[in-house]
Amino acid sequence: MSAVFAAAASLVTLSLTACDTGDGKELQPYDPADYPATTIPTTEVTDSFAIVDGEAPPRASLVPAASQNGGAETFTLTAPWQNGEVIDQRHTCDGLNIAPALSWGAVPAGTVEIALTMVDDSAVSEGQPFVHWVIAGLDPAEIALVEADVPPGAVQGLNYFGDVGYGGPCPPPGDDPHLYRLTAYALNKPLGLADGTLANEFLDAIAVASVGSTDLTGTAAR
Repeated sequence: MSAVFAAAASLVTLSLTACDTGDGKELQPYDPADYPATTIPTTEVTDSFAIVDGEAPPRASLVPAASQNGGAETFTLTAPWQNGEVIDQRHTCDGLNIAPALSWGAVPAGTVEIALTMVDDSAVSEGQPFVHWVIAGLDPAEIALVEADVPPGAVQGLNYFGDVGYGGPCPPPGDDPHLYRLTAYALNKPLGLADGTLANEFLDAIAVASVGSTDLTGTAAR
């Protein structure tokens, strides 16, 4: 088993068991009885985006989310769920609402940092992609991000819930399952943006600096 896939397997285990977030605290396995339903008002979420019928919404000026490193190996992204499968509830607004553990490998030559995004492909907000998460400034040599962790030097954008950092899937109750796309971007220069910068500014800067990308999807419904 390669080092990348070994790291990916280890991270999946971390997402399902207690783990160290880096600040001395432990995240315990999710028990639905311990957590109330989301406090995000459904009406606000419903009013803030429009469902796209049969087509993914426009994704600003981002490069296509496909492996582009051109080498013998493929730039990959791994999450706790299989591509296209249901996202673990702990990562949604009905669970712990924490970012998943992720790993990547075989980054393109010239990569100086990694950026990650999560976008709801089934929704748009005022004509823009509904961005749940943007984090940049990740060291490509680390090849992994621990669940709910924000490493030193990383910066996060203001998501479409109005929060800095991760906001998990939270589609309106009764909707068909929404499709969420996680994308890893290999960047050839630092973005130079601060925490709390608007998500779209992050997306535009990522498009300029990206030398390759890879993605996977997951679904969620309520």
